Amino acid sequence: MRLFQKILFLGGVVTISMTSCVKIEEVEIQDIKSIKLLDFSDLGLVVESSVQINNPNSLDIKVVDSGFDVYVKGKKICFAQIDGTVNIPGNSTEYHQLILRSSRKDLSSNALPLLLSLTAGSKESIDFKIDGYIVGKAFMISKKVEVHHEGQVPLKLF
Repeated sequence: MRLFQKILFLGGVVTISMTSCVKIEEVEIQDIKSIKLLDFSDLGLVVESSVQINNPNSLDIKVVDSGFDVYVKGKKICFAQIDGTVNIPGNSTEYHQLILRSSRKDLSSNALPLLLSLTAGSKESIDFKIDGYIVGKAFMISKKVEVHHEGQVPLKLF
């Protein structure tokens, strides 16, 4: 029994010392290359986006949770989350294909008319904004990072 306690104590000391030495810098969205509407149905909205993410850390980061308020033309259309797993390599600035999914209950009442006006129009880009958070995990450390990005983004319809 004493051996088990010593091993547990030693494991705790090693874990604390390793996590105190690791400083995780903020990962940031640098660019959104495009937005593509994949699906809009009674189940909700699915959008694919090509997003450039800068990870200045030497550790790979795995996105484990997210949540965004999505705005088009200054109007909130939904609350969305990243669908699937995203792995961001250490010391990289790469584009990642992200699938953003919003359930029907998370769509704003003005989402349908706004999306219809986008599909009916011939605009090549839209005024797009996201506000929210991403929770990333590296090694045994999780960190929640606030995310904000806005600007003109090329639009691809289906």
